[in-house]
Amino acid sequence: MALEFRKLNEQDINEITAYKQEFIDCNSSMDGTGVLCECEAEEWLLTNRVMETTTNPQYTRYLQYGLFSDGRLLGLLQIRLELKGYLINFGGHIGYCVRPSERRRGYAKAMLKAALDICRDVSLEKVLITCLEDNVGSAKTIEGCGGVYEKTVYDDVNYMANMKRYWIIV
Repeated sequence: MALEFRKLNEQDINEITAYKQEFIDCNSSMDGTGVLCECEAEEWLLTNRVMETTTNPQYTRYLQYGLFSDGRLLGLLQIRLELKGYLINFGGHIGYCVRPSERRRGYAKAMLKAALDICRDVSLEKVLITCLEDNVGSAKTIEGCGGVYEKTVYDDVNYMANMKRYWIIV
């Protein structure tokens, strides 16, 4: 089974839609997907393209990637090219999620490793990655990719829960 980590395109619309529906059906958070939970796949793809190059200071530029196996979308990952607002304390440079039916198979780690290579390519020297304090799997993924724990902070904006902050030198 070959994994492919790449930007998404119009040919992926059905997979993006199915991916989103699985999260809705499981009542699971879609971290690292930007506005996918608020719009249709076509609009989301367009937003991703715009956000790669936006110069609007109100927004954060980002790159959106997907992990695929045999055409099936397994996970999504977003690389935020700068930190502003919520991202400074809680969201970090990288957000990701793996399809609920595909978890615990190493896909998050594969995506994060590939993303760190891209971070190097875009001249990020270190990246902040966070996870909910009780998300043991995500903490292990981050630590397994070189994440150094900084501290735990209370996210009083979005999750109303403790978030663990990690830094990775790229």
